[in-house]
Amino acid sequence: MANNLPTIPAFEAGTNPSESWRHWKEDFEDYLEALRYSEAPEKTKTALFHHLCGEELKKQLRAFDLKPNDDCVGVTLQQVLQEFDKYFLDY
Repeated sequence: MANNLPTIPAFEAGTNPSESWRHWKEDFEDYLEALRYSEAPEKTKTALFHHLCGEELKKQLRAFDLKPNDDCVGVTLQQVLQEFDKYFLDY
């Protein structure tokens, strides 16, 4: 999907990681919607997440060791976002 929309900045935890995550997640979801990726295959959405999230989130994502749902070929974007929601509740 070709576009002229600039990418969102990579995630930075800053002084309030929970709030930073919430704002970055909102920006990411808006970005998906603006580019019409919200209805794309899960593999495409999770690949876009990996591309945009930055090293800090990639490192943590590897530590989650997520497994695909029974009815899914791979890990869904929803699984990834929920895992980060839980992770950032601790802050």
